[in-house]
Amino acid sequence: MLRITLVFILTFFSFFAAIACYNETHINKNGKITERSDPLFGFYDSPDITSAKEFIAKYDLNKLTDYNVDIQSDIAVNLAYLGKYNEALAILRKLQKANPQDYNVAANLGTTYELTGKNDSALLFIKKSITINPESHNGSEWVHVKILEAKLYLSKDTHWLLNNSVLQTGVTLNSPISKALTEKAWDIEYQLQERVPFTPFPDAILASVFNELGDLYATQFSIKHAYVAYEFALQYGGDDQYNILQKKEELKPLLRKEKIAIPSWRTYYHSRKLENDVKNVVETGAIVLDNTKGIVSDIYNIYKENEREKQRIKERNNLLIGAAAFLIAIIVLIIWMKRKKEITIK
Repeated sequence: MLRITLVFILTFFSFFAAIACYNETHINKNGKITERSDPLFGFYDSPDITSAKEFIAKYDLNKLTDYNVDIQSDIAVNLAYLGKYNEALAILRKLQKANPQDYNVAANLGTTYELTGKNDSALLFIKKSITINPESHNGSEWVHVKILEAKLYLSKDTHWLLNNSVLQTGVTLNSPISKALTEKAWDIEYQLQERVPFTPFPDAILASVFNELGDLYATQFSIKHAYVAYEFALQYGGDDQYNILQKKEELKPLLRKEKIAIPSWRTYYHSRKLENDVKNVVETGAIVLDNTKGIVSDIYNIYKENEREKQRIKERNNLLIGAAAFLIAIIVLIIWMKRKKEITIK
């Protein structure tokens, strides 16, 4: 029972757990009903360091050339998760030189360059990876390119964001529903799930990105999703540069009208540490249960025997109560008939 309970808790906190394909009904700011087969997006507050350590432990880093290109690239990625960017770069540079047309190597090298602040090199290799595989990451890598370009613009003009949006999707709060804008919302969400764990609050670029995502959701898909996106924008921005407080207030009457509870960004921002703590409890609990299987079995058998004994006592008592009630009914009937007979004789 303990194990089942702990597994349930772990499942509850796993944001990317498998979910059945139910269609959720949503509504946009203009009252248009839409559908979505996936649940509302969710983000982790940090990379999965525990899994990265477990992955690295399986390989001998002194014998990297013994492994194929894909494994070496994965080793570099997990080193980056652990913050060992220079080690990751060393591996990926060698791999890219030897395998210039390998998409994974180019993409991972670009991402690692970005994590070290080398945005020019990052943009070069992310664009190269798109050339190799335009459909990578479900065709969403244009978002990565736009973010890198924004970083480069900001490095030259610190006020660039005052007059520009990062993604330049062209969405406004009057935009009609269109396939192009809807697909952009999906692409942004996909990219953010990978980016948010590496981007603590505050961050001006992600404030802009979440603001655009909120506008896309509001006009194309879901006022509930839009409200959450706007809240994330505030967490990343803080200064309400995009009039998000006003946007949220405008959404509240619509949410109430549709009987949708006011959502909170916290519900969709998951603690990696908490998840790993629960995982450790589950694993520890499983070990304890395995080591004490005999004791648990004996306790369970005693419990079941006690339960059976309680049931036997209950059944016996019920039988006695039933018999007593029957006898009382017979006695009452005899007394009633006797009194009736006496009344008749008189």
